[in-house]
Amino acid sequence: MNVKKEYLELYLIQQAKIERLRDLMRINPKTVRRYRKKIRDAERLRRRIEDTIDAVDGGILSEVLSQRFLCGKSLEQIALTLNYSKRHIERLFIRAMEKIDI
Repeated sequence: MNVKKEYLELYLIQQAKIERLRDLMRINPKTVRRYRKKIRDAERLRRRIEDTIDAVDGGILSEVLSQRFLCGKSLEQIALTLNYSKRHIERLFIRAMEKIDI
């Protein structure tokens, strides 16, 4: 499960990377082509992660994973958002992580 979690956690890291690379492009226009390729690679990884999450069930399990890994919310925040108990969200999270196929 740790490998799956580490993979999904790359989503928010890639967003930070994209923003940093765009800043570097503005600072040094000579490196635009190299940075564009890195940005495309980061965007591709983000899309693969989104697709992985959507493939879980397209319903509540995918929503829990989206809230956790795409939005960066804690399980407690997700419980409040979805109007479930924290314990139920924990169970859904575990079930969703078991269904991920990477």
